Amino acid sequence: MKMWKRKIAAGWLSAVLIASMLFSGCGGSKVTAGAENTGISSSESQSASTGASSKKAASIVVWTNLENETDTLKKYGEMWANKTGNKVEVVHETADLQQLVQATKSKNGPDALYGIANDQLANYVSAGLVQEVPGDLYKNGDYANAAVQACYSDGKRYGIPIAVETNTLFYNTQKVKKAPETWDELINTAKVSGGVQFEATSIYYDLGFLRAYDSYIFKYTDGKYDIKDIGLGNENAVKSYTLLKELAVDNGFFSSDITSDLARSSFQNGKTAFYIGGPWDISGFKSAGTPFAVAPMPSLNGKPFVTPVGTQVGFVSSKSDEQEATWDFIKYLMENSAQDLYSTGGRIPANIAAQGQINADDATKAFITQISHGEPMPTVPELGQV
Repeated sequence: MKMWKRKIAAGWLSAVLIASMLFSGCGGSKVTAGAENTGISSSESQSASTGASSKKAASIVVWTNLENETDTLKKYGEMWANKTGNKVEVVHETADLQQLVQATKSKNGPDALYGIANDQLANYVSAGLVQEVPGDLYKNGDYANAAVQACYSDGKRYGIPIAVETNTLFYNTQKVKKAPETWDELINTAKVSGGVQFEATSIYYDLGFLRAYDSYIFKYTDGKYDIKDIGLGNENAVKSYTLLKELAVDNGFFSSDITSDLARSSFQNGKTAFYIGGPWDISGFKSAGTPFAVAPMPSLNGKPFVTPVGTQVGFVSSKSDEQEATWDFIKYLMENSAQDLYSTGGRIPANIAAQGQINADDATKAFITQISHGEPMPTVPELGQV
């Protein structure tokens, strides 16, 4: 009985195979009605029709230090999500390095940070938390030189330039009728009009004096800082600090214990004619009714006065599982949000074209001019020791 069943089964299988061969020879492969003119088999047609929809929508998280601008970034996140079908959660988070290290160990860690000071970037890079920027994401020439330089660490581009700021010259318009164009002119005017004050013991305010005499903090060449080549004690640096000594001791404009707060207060109260400060000082002066104007820094030693440009930067986490979508969102922000970030928080765009499109007042225009003469503080962890 078992043998008979096997023979019947074998005979049935042979018949099926012969019939299959006959149909194959007569009609070719079977196609679905929707694909009969394409030569695509039913299984291939089914795959093609579902390929686009089978790609799972990405969901990303972006941390931002920009508190006043968080809602603006959320708005752009919603627009990007509607455009792409992806999701993004923008969270105001003033994270430090250790906090980010811990966060990247969980599935809820951020895919990107947007809006941190550029002098923090090197620490994140050294910790292996930053993905190098794709070469075609943006063109360096579209951004302020200082902002681009701030995005590099060890010769590689890790940051996205967002906004820029620097310090420049404030003058009391009741004491001074015209902004000085040179430091010699500033000193002569200050002698008879009320002096000049700034925090001269800070490298942040002294950078321009160093650069005017061809000195530096760390030597910068080919996109890298040589931390072993320190320019603070060479012959040219001595010339820089000799001038500062003349301002303080010989002319008596300030002493070594003058902080930024004290210098700001003296200018705000009308005691001094000149003050070196930043856009963060403007609202206080306006509230106090101080008569002031802002101008680019006067030249020194025949050269434009270099001021340190702080750049708000962003980066994509090297630990992100959604890097493609994250870079796409970052690019969307870079191309669309600059004017709104300025309107919301007064952030001067790092993008040169956007600088010309914002509704800038005279003070902002002065800062933009000064930014073109600036450079970033060195993007190296060792700057903290300076």
